[in-house]
Amino acid sequence: MLRSSQATQFLRHDSCGTFSDVEESMMDVYDLVYEEVRRNASSFRREELTAIHKAFLCCGKHSPFGDTTDVESKTCPPGQAHNSGQDCLREIQFFLKKHMDFVTTLLGITIGFTVYGMILTSFLWFTIHFSTNLDRKGKYILRET
Repeated sequence: MLRSSQATQFLRHDSCGTFSDVEESMMDVYDLVYEEVRRNASSFRREELTAIHKAFLCCGKHSPFGDTTDVESKTCPPGQAHNSGQDCLREIQFFLKKHMDFVTTLLGITIGFTVYGMILTSFLWFTIHFSTNLDRKGKYILRET
């Protein structure tokens, strides 16, 4: 039991490190695409940014470097351009956290069932190994009273 608990903690710690890497990568990609659209408005990057906005149901980001309403009006889904308060960086973080919580829960349940199955299997093995009745098959002796 102790080993499985340690394994769970290790997996959770390791997956959190991987999770932060994924989160940082997604934020970097969004920032890169957003800034490229803001600077030169290429149609390919604008389509990518529009797809990101549709996927995460968000619109734009809060930027200290300048006005972003022009980018948001061109890339946000209809009806969300005026509601640009939904910062995509926060929405991406929330989306990833929600899914990571789900994966962690599934991992915990899976490890629990694995440990439970190992315990049941060990009981079955000890029952078969230490049972003396199994080798008496076909050798029945009647007692006289």
